[in-house]
Amino acid sequence: MTTPVIIKLDSHDPDMTRLQEAVAACRSGKVVVFPTETVYGIGGRMHAPEIEKKLRSIKGRSDTKPFSYHIGDWEMLDTLKVSKAPLVCAMARQFWPGPVTLIVPDLHQRKIGIRFPRSKIAGALFRETGEPFIATSANISGKMSPHTAHQAAEQLHGSFDLLIDGGKTELMQDSTVVDVAGEVPVLLRKGAQGAEVEKTVEKIKSGKCPRKRILIVCTGNSCRSPMAEGWLRREIEKKGLGSEIEIISCGTKAHDGLPCTSEAEYVMRNREIDLSKFRSRALRKGDLWCSELILAMGPQHAEAAETMLASSKQKTITLDVEDPIGMGMNVYEKTLLDIETKMKQHMPKILQLD
Repeated sequence: MTTPVIIKLDSHDPDMTRLQEAVAACRSGKVVVFPTETVYGIGGRMHAPEIEKKLRSIKGRSDTKPFSYHIGDWEMLDTLKVSKAPLVCAMARQFWPGPVTLIVPDLHQRKIGIRFPRSKIAGALFRETGEPFIATSANISGKMSPHTAHQAAEQLHGSFDLLIDGGKTELMQDSTVVDVAGEVPVLLRKGAQGAEVEKTVEKIKSGKCPRKRILIVCTGNSCRSPMAEGWLRREIEKKGLGSEIEIISCGTKAHDGLPCTSEAEYVMRNREIDLSKFRSRALRKGDLWCSELILAMGPQHAEAAETMLASSKQKTITLDVEDPIGMGMNVYEKTLLDIETKMKQHMPKILQLD
């Protein structure tokens, strides 16, 4: 048996040059042990020859127990053809990336387990390799999941090809597992972040979790999208759907945590909508994947969203609202009227819950 290669990396700031050795091993079909924020995992890229057979042999795992997929980016969910069902989106936007495994339906209604670690090492390994991993905890079946590289190596007796030593894992617990393939979530295993997951599961069961998220996108998230967010939220609440539909906004070039423009705040105050506590945020891939509808202020914002996540195109509506930034109050008033008119045109789609 060949002696496994061991690579030591800083879990907070991994050396990407050194990580490439692990990436090359994965691309060639090797089995790799790697750290996550919960425990050490073992796996390989999903299309590696006989990867499942190798993992079952190493772990002593039965043929009836499936492995989960590990991903490092939101696009990989589309690679796996994961259904964007409201329950899947609700749990994904709440807990991913993070120490939670979700059992989700794919587009053929088959159940698959998916883990999206927030570990920098694991995420970079999956992204750089270029496809999801088939993976599991790096232990012999029935034994304790390892929290250090040494524990993993000791249990597996060198039956892998390469090990990434990222030090002791942050949480030192297995992931929490939730089945979201049905109409209500089912907590299958309570592990890391379990208490928070349990509360969210109960909240969803009691009907207190939104069934739909609408994402409004502009450039700086300082005038158009905040005004649209405020106006649309009030309309949704007037129709009694405030608990069913969540409205958020962001910007393709926004900085997090900034207030909206004073002009936007003023014109909205005239409509008795308070934007004084509004704070901007940058557009992220997770926002796009986890939103059921995207309202782009202009074609450039729709294009930016599609560039960031290709599958966003099919759920994006472009409103063609001009940017009032740097203009006077009269321009802001006209912009708000334009937003109202175009939002109303698309209200059937906005209110659709199925």
